[in-house]
Amino acid sequence: MTGATRGGDRVLLIGNSRWHWAQRQAHVVRVDHGSPDPGRIGTNPPVWAAVGPVPEPLMAHQDLRIRLEDVPLLKAPPWLGVDRALGAWMAWRCSQEQQLDCSRGLLLVDAGTVLSLTRVTADGCFGGGQLIPGYRLQLQAMAEGTHRLPSTTEDPNNDALQEAFPQQTVAAMQRGVLEGMLASIAAAQQHAQGLLWICGGDAALLKKHWSGATELLQLGGDLQLQALLSLGAGLSSGRDR
Repeated sequence: MTGATRGGDRVLLIGNSRWHWAQRQAHVVRVDHGSPDPGRIGTNPPVWAAVGPVPEPLMAHQDLRIRLEDVPLLKAPPWLGVDRALGAWMAWRCSQEQQLDCSRGLLLVDAGTVLSLTRVTADGCFGGGQLIPGYRLQLQAMAEGTHRLPSTTEDPNNDALQEAFPQQTVAAMQRGVLEGMLASIAAAQQHAQGLLWICGGDAALLKKHWSGATELLQLGGDLQLQALLSLGAGLSSGRDR
């Protein structure tokens, strides 16, 4: 299909709150993340996948859409979000390519709007997971659900986060949310016992403060986009999508 030929080197993942782009140029992949921008789609639409609202310019390009059934993650249930499937499959694939020890499977932490924990079993199958609100969503919930806690969208104050019990309210909120996320990951990892992969917008924040089995921690910031580039390159010209 002509759309796959022209769009295979440019991909878009439509998230819940942000759009995630990647473009392959020669041997370099350029990645960026930002607010929804339908005007950027242009006349040369990308290969795409979506968990958030799909803009009108892409509705006519279903032939370029990557759906859950297109992702070769074994035993993925039909209700699984395509973003989770893309990330889990690529984490498994990268683990295999890097010859990491996958004898106990892996756990993928995707630190986005939602903090999703997705397990892949030792034989490469979907093994369930957990979902909790992400870093900013938790801060937003506290601000909206109370009369006195402030609304904050600012990046965490790294100096304040070094304190176990910050005195300032915003820093206390940030520290509390961070500690809760880290504890959730640590508890899930204790059950999973395999490799630990982390990706998503808050991956660097979590990695910086992670004090668990660091030798098992793999940072893969844009696993879903890597997966889309790989799957987009393999779209068949004659496939009925």
